[in-house]
Amino acid sequence: MPTDRMKDMSAEFFLPPQTNAALQRETIWLVAVSVAFIVILGVIVALTQGIVITV
Repeated sequence: MPTDRMKDMSAEFFLPPQTNAALQRETIWLVAVSVAFIVILGVIVALTQGIVITV
């Protein structure tokens, strides 16, 4: 169900990047952010559960 904010956005906002380079850059950014999020969650879980990680 579209919200009012979505209706106010231009159609170009929902289109993929026009060039392969831009698409690759966006894909790399999304993968990096996803990996960072998972690592941060892992650290939080390790700290709260008393898990000791030795390197």
